[in-house]
Amino acid sequence: MKLYIMRHSETDWNKEHRIQGRTDIHLNLNGMKIAALAGDGMKDIPIDVCFSSPLVRAQETAALVVARNRHFIEGGSRIILDDRLMEIAFGEWEGQDGSEGTMGPNRELFREFFVGLGGTYMPVGAEDPKNVIRRSQDFLNDICAREDLKDKTVLIVTHGFTLRCLLSRFYEDKDDYFHKPGVLYNCQTAIAEHDAAGQLVLTNPGRLFYDESYARNYYKGSLT
Repeated sequence: MKLYIMRHSETDWNKEHRIQGRTDIHLNLNGMKIAALAGDGMKDIPIDVCFSSPLVRAQETAALVVARNRHFIEGGSRIILDDRLMEIAFGEWEGQDGSEGTMGPNRELFREFFVGLGGTYMPVGAEDPKNVIRRSQDFLNDICAREDLKDKTVLIVTHGFTLRCLLSRFYEDKDDYFHKPGVLYNCQTAIAEHDAAGQLVLTNPGRLFYDESYARNYYKGSLT
């Protein structure tokens, strides 16, 4: 099995540094362009199956990518929605400017929740970050155990924090991993596959299948 784990493409709230979480935002025009370019860059990869978060920005990204993949289309596959790939809920903070230097006294609380995995603070209406880790790992365990997928190439489209939770599987010191900058660009894709011993290993932590000049540098290390 080979996994391509992609962050969704750009929305206006990404561009404005606003915290999205479960707020259901469509891709903007640049986001559509980036997803299409990523799809062009992946068109020769024989994608057999595509799983997506049900949030619309992920669904739209998945649709634009697989629409350019002849193997996926000719195989008669469909995008499979899975709630376990949904983004974390930020509750009362959704819609706020999450860029560095903003949020005033809430900035350290935000970091404690997001980077400290909710150890001592939980905003009203938010999901416990540790639950995102549990559900994302449950998703990975499920698909890796499926006999019908063991020789398949799988595209997974999700969100910044949920993607980090998926990738935490591959890092020995998980607590330290979440303290490091690492939110991928929009449509940047981590690649994992089973090795000769049958272990799922990370072979590329973040590949771009489109021209990097279209990526936004402010996504690196962003908390949104």
